[in-house]
Amino acid sequence: MPDDTTGTFEVLSERQCRELLGTTTVGRVAFVDAEGQHLLPVNFVERGGDVYFRTQAGTVLAGLADGHDEVAFGVDFHDDLYQRGWSVTLVGTASGVDDPDLVAELLSAARPRPWASGDRDVVIVVRGRRISGRKVRQH
Repeated sequence: MPDDTTGTFEVLSERQCRELLGTTTVGRVAFVDAEGQHLLPVNFVERGGDVYFRTQAGTVLAGLADGHDEVAFGVDFHDDLYQRGWSVTLVGTASGVDDPDLVAELLSAARPRPWASGDRDVVIVVRGRRISGRKVRQH
């Protein structure tokens, strides 16, 4: 039986979580709607503690523009070679971005640049109520 006492587990501070959130460009948004549970990957950018992503009108993600009170957003990293990784989860609300200047800025910026093709001119913001994370490392 393997010795499970050689690894370390660390709960991250809010500051550490926010720093890690800004280090990557792909995350997953999770929510429940009339269709059921969803966990979908998105290209995103973090600004001022909020997460912004773009989507196409008429998609399940575009439904978040009408407002959604319970959304989770997650990012993570793992390194199989060195057996280490981290995970950050932001829990909060989602809504569409109505400020035309902010929408224009986000649509013209290099990030969040969607990897998928098609017009992605609906901008969604996830505003966090809480953020948490952890690091794990096998020695």
